[in-house]
Amino acid sequence: MKEVSVNRMLPRMAPALAAAQLMRVHSAGVAFPVALGALIALAGAAASAVAGVPWTRVASVAFMPLYSLAVGMGAVALLSGDALVELHGSTPIGVRAVWTTRLALLALAAAAGALVMFAPLHALGVVYGDIGWASALSPVGGAVALALAAYAAVAVLESPRAAAFFVVFAWMVLSFFWDPNLAGDPVLQRAVPLAVALTAAAGAWLSLGSPERACAKAVGAR
Repeated sequence: MKEVSVNRMLPRMAPALAAAQLMRVHSAGVAFPVALGALIALAGAAASAVAGVPWTRVASVAFMPLYSLAVGMGAVALLSGDALVELHGSTPIGVRAVWTTRLALLALAAAAGALVMFAPLHALGVVYGDIGWASALSPVGGAVALALAAYAAVAVLESPRAAAFFVVFAWMVLSFFWDPNLAGDPVLQRAVPLAVALTAAAGAWLSLGSPERACAKAVGAR
């Protein structure tokens, strides 16, 4: 009965929860992805001015994927080792709602930061394999997929280190094996990784349904 009443309360509490979590993670969870996207765009613009567009276009294969890796590692840091996890677990909201709200905020900021990175580089013509604005799906989808992977890893694995290794492994598979073979099809390039990441995140969300288990995982991840 209590669980049903809490579930009915959550939609009404969602704006307040989002505002509270935004205040708590705004620097690392929101400002960092956007600032990083702007920094990478600035570095790409400087490189094109100094070394030329052809060289920078080839180099973009190396420096643009670093954005999604940074987002994934930032998500691990935001979701693991929360000093207030016991407090979250003792409230009607629970750990799962707090972590999921943080994930949503980070995913939105990651998508915005990816667009901030892509737009100037696209305008300069230095994005490798650029087929127009549809190519923005690659950095946006990659960043969101890594954030979802981090959420799943933190929820399931025993420590932040293990979660970080998993995120790095997922990034390597995405950047070195998957993306190069589908460079001309950004829709398919991101549809499959996002589907896999969403499935993993859904499983992690279910695993966090028990407050005791969620708190045990979070406390053990410190």
